[in-house]
Amino acid sequence: MPARLRYPGVYVEETSSGVKTIAGVPTSITLFVGMAREGDFNRPTNIYGFGEFEQIFGVDVAYGEMALQVKQFFLNGGSEAIVVRIEGSGGGTPELADYENAYSSVESEVDTFNLLTLPRGFGQTDDQRQRLWGVASVFCQRQRVFLIVDPRGDWQTPADAAAGIVGLRTGVVIDHAGIYWPRILSVSGALPIDPSGTIAGIMSRTDAQRGVWKPPAGRNASILGVTGLEHQVINAEHDTMNRQGVNALQQFAGSLMVWGARTMAGFEHSGEHEYRYISVRRTALFLEESFFRGLEFARFEPNGEHLWAQIRSATSAFMQNLFQQGAFQGAKASDAWFVRCDSSTTTQSDIDRGRVNLMAGFAPMRPAEFVILKVQQSLASQPAPKSAPKPTRRRAPPSGLRRR
Repeated sequence: MPARLRYPGVYVEETSSGVKTIAGVPTSITLFVGMAREGDFNRPTNIYGFGEFEQIFGVDVAYGEMALQVKQFFLNGGSEAIVVRIEGSGGGTPELADYENAYSSVESEVDTFNLLTLPRGFGQTDDQRQRLWGVASVFCQRQRVFLIVDPRGDWQTPADAAAGIVGLRTGVVIDHAGIYWPRILSVSGALPIDPSGTIAGIMSRTDAQRGVWKPPAGRNASILGVTGLEHQVINAEHDTMNRQGVNALQQFAGSLMVWGARTMAGFEHSGEHEYRYISVRRTALFLEESFFRGLEFARFEPNGEHLWAQIRSATSAFMQNLFQQGAFQGAKASDAWFVRCDSSTTTQSDIDRGRVNLMAGFAPMRPAEFVILKVQQSLASQPAPKSAPKPTRRRAPPSGLRRR
């Protein structure tokens, strides 16, 4: 309503532009579910630094690796964690049902998180942990979250990892999960620990510096807060692991780095092409969650061209901004992404059922795993040989003339 005009003058009235926008969601809030000395059970607690974790949950390695995992997370670039304390019957080692109870608490109380790790509990065997990954991956798929799987402790060689991963994949949503080997030697502990907390921190650091579309691997993915690795991996052995989708941690010139970027679906002959790489899967999850939250304005709006245009405008602006940041492959926007929301995606039948359909696609940036150099030698330039002097031709006198 315009202001009531009582006297001559200038009147200001604010009006809505009607432009809807989509904001990108966080990408590296990490959920830790495990054993701790103190704190409430099955109560998700936001943590923004290791000192805060220490005050609430205590630091006692007798309860397992969670304190060390959270510390490694923040040392390697993590900024926000959610911690859920669990324990088994009578204070013992937690079983699958204890984790499922924690997941239910998270679903009802946590607004958003992006990564899941399950720090090893005290006395937890490899076989007990292997039974956790399938349910955890289904939970991640439902929540649009990526799972960082820890390796078995009895893997002593790259050949063990390449052989053992086959059984570890069983029952797991493998395109929503990634695994790393070997275990690390933390400066804060005497025994090797699983790498998941460290990897989550590196993912958080990479997201902040480059974006979720940058693979969390390579020279920028250095591992901090460690003294070494439980086992060393050489390039020939790395090939064995890489072909099975096990991401290697390696040492180069005294620096430890993440040297693999595949999901558990990235093994040779898996048939998986879309989500072979962690960065592609996490980019897709980021887009899905951003659309899910950013398009809330469309609910209960009249389902017609005006609404479709608003959805197209908001989604296109969001995708174009990501393209300009280097999130997609392509020389121009039309090669990198597309958005459709019109009568071709939303039919009259959809309208009658209260549905509006958006179709969005993107050309993902995939990591350059293999850099091929073609080197060719050429002969040094040599001086051209001197040509023999050509004889000078004399013109013959015209016919009928004589020389004197």
